[in-house]
Amino acid sequence: MMNQNTHRRLTMAIGAILSLIVFVLWYSVAANYDYGALAGTYVLNRDGETCTLHLKSDRTFTQDLVRSGSVEHAHGTWHRFGEAHVEFSSEFLRVSGQELSPAGAAHGQFDKTLGIIPSLMLAPLPDGPKFRKRILS
Repeated sequence: MMNQNTHRRLTMAIGAILSLIVFVLWYSVAANYDYGALAGTYVLNRDGETCTLHLKSDRTFTQDLVRSGSVEHAHGTWHRFGEAHVEFSSEFLRVSGQELSPAGAAHGQFDKTLGIIPSLMLAPLPDGPKFRKRILS
């Protein structure tokens, strides 16, 4: 039979191991900014515009922009660089409040809420238009 001190140590050891496992799993998601991890559907609702951006892991995107009652569609490519920065091809449809790079490209960066749920903010950083990823698509 275990005495109380042995039981307490065993409980603490199991707690420490479980905490380490949870941290490692969380970090593997939080630090993952590859194309597959960022792919998905992102939505922006701002200034009377609704933009739906589908990022695919093959580095292509489709975009639907609704403003003033008209709908525009675009297809292009996206390129991730650095840890979380992104640049879109010239086909990207500009949204209100967005700034282009000096070369004229749409660009921004990804961020993760709680290190898990990605969002995309376009320039100007940190106050540009923010796309939220749909969790259930």
